[in-house]
Amino acid sequence: MSWDQIVESGIQEAMAAGAFHGLAGEGRPLPRRPEERLAGNDWVGFKVLQNGGLLPAWLVLAREIEVLGAKVEEIDGRQARTVEAASRGGRWAAVAPLLRDLRTDFVATARELRRKQDRFNLDAPALSLERPGIWIEGRLARLDGRVREAGCPEALLTAAGVSA
Repeated sequence: MSWDQIVESGIQEAMAAGAFHGLAGEGRPLPRRPEERLAGNDWVGFKVLQNGGLLPAWLVLAREIEVLGAKVEEIDGRQARTVEAASRGGRWAAVAPLLRDLRTDFVATARELRRKQDRFNLDAPALSLERPGIWIEGRLARLDGRVREAGCPEALLTAAGVSA
């Protein structure tokens, strides 16, 4: 008898004995979390490991990458809204320190994200799971360009953290 047959037999016996009746979520599919898609066909094993608090390091890293990616996008959005408000109200001098701080936060968060992406790509068990790294310089050029295009006075560009 194969291992699959032994397991299936045990499950069938437990079902016949009513061992699965009255469990939370009975009759519904198991809920899937976004991290589980990274495990591919091994998602059930992932679920067992997760429930036991024994996730592989690369899956923990994947979740950290998701959180950092969202933080990078949130900082980008805040910078865009701040630039838009400054250009409408002509308050560049007042918002220049905030823009500088947002740029500094963006750089720190993006660098941490890139380090974790590189580590993930080394640790991931398959090439298909690798994630493209954030292009920090390109994203910074976009942030700086947004400030310039919105009409920030040349004298305040340095105060806003915009690179030359």
